[in-house]
Amino acid sequence: MHIVIVGGGAVGTELANSLVSKKQTVAVVEKDPARVAQLEQNSSILVVRGNGASIETLEMAKIGSAQMLIAVTEIDEVNIIACMVAKKKGVPVTVARIQDPEHAEDDSSRGLTREQMGIDHIISPERAVAQEIAKMIFFPDAEEIEYFADGKVMMVRLSIPEESEIANRSLKDLQLHAGFIVAGIKRSNGDFVIPGGKDKINSGDKVYLIGGGKVVREASWLLPHGAIRVRKVVILGGGKIGQYLASLLESRRERSFLTKIIEKDAARCEDLNRVLRNTIVLQGDSSDCSYFNREELGEADVLIAVTGDDRNNMVAAVMGERLGVKKIIAEVTDISYLSVYGAIAIENTVNPHLITTAQILRLTRNEDLVSLSILKNEEAETMELVLPSSAPVAGKTVENARFPNGMLVGTVVRDGQVIIPHGGTVLEAGDHLVVFALPKVSNRLDRYFAVQG
Repeated sequence: MHIVIVGGGAVGTELANSLVSKKQTVAVVEKDPARVAQLEQNSSILVVRGNGASIETLEMAKIGSAQMLIAVTEIDEVNIIACMVAKKKGVPVTVARIQDPEHAEDDSSRGLTREQMGIDHIISPERAVAQEIAKMIFFPDAEEIEYFADGKVMMVRLSIPEESEIANRSLKDLQLHAGFIVAGIKRSNGDFVIPGGKDKINSGDKVYLIGGGKVVREASWLLPHGAIRVRKVVILGGGKIGQYLASLLESRRERSFLTKIIEKDAARCEDLNRVLRNTIVLQGDSSDCSYFNREELGEADVLIAVTGDDRNNMVAAVMGERLGVKKIIAEVTDISYLSVYGAIAIENTVNPHLITTAQILRLTRNEDLVSLSILKNEEAETMELVLPSSAPVAGKTVENARFPNGMLVGTVVRDGQVIIPHGGTVLEAGDHLVVFALPKVSNRLDRYFAVQG
């Protein structure tokens, strides 16, 4: 598949490198000379310097032979025009990163419809990040969480402290609930393994659990402190992420949150007060350390730093930790800062680029892929797919499928029921499979799960 990417920023670069590693041919259009030079370091990427809204530039990127165009510049209008041109050139699938929510509405009364704009799929990074943070608030014990099969299956990451009853024991010796499995272990030394029965869970490890949603939610018994209860949520930063997140919390009817947004810009505070009904909006500088004490942020159950500035977010996270906030979630726009957060023991971070990349990568896969999640630091991928009848493993048992080391079928959803498979479980056509795979084998999924024609 030949894929044209318009925009060589953080998202475009991440996408290009990921797609090349999965044996796709990729052309990236970028006008900034510094970004072009950086992209050209990967000899497998065709780099075209120019305007992504220009027909001539797109033709240099071989738009005529592309099966997909992905427009991820910082300018909505450029992304829209690139998609319109691509459709005129016969590109089957177009994807646009859209930041302005009005552009994302498929409403002819607002202007052009999505079809008229030539856009098949819209990606909104701010909405995606807000949704990711909301999941962490709804299940605060987890450091990372993903839902599959319409919520029937859940994957979470938990840190295992010394006092946990499963610490320093092998999997075969544990009496774990039959409704979930340990799909992955991140060691304290940085190693990542898909474990077998002989593998041991050590204190300080981070374990990934996959299983039925209700069962995994009850896995808090693995943690000695018990479940975290969330009532008061403080959001530092009233940008689009903060606004979307507050809206999501307001819409949670079965659970009431006391939500507060602290935003530096007075005009933005007025805008937020107009669109939010049950959220307290305060003007204040979240980078001012004294502000933390004045507003008694230490009483928050969850503190979310989404100011758009990595350094401000980091300062806020450190201060929140010192004030004893139970759960701190920080936006990290520069991936290089992730190691810094790890050093200061802030485990809950969200990276807009990785989240956006995962959403787009799902659209480029040949399998009947429903959803795709890339774990923090790209340690592994978790994906939900529907098994077609012509797939090589359809009708085989898990044992006879002979999956490679580093690939695991975590759950099977059949007729609405969640099954934790074992070696004798037969994989049937139409099953929803949640597959956990290390990067070294994730590009081999076609051999097992794709339609064979």
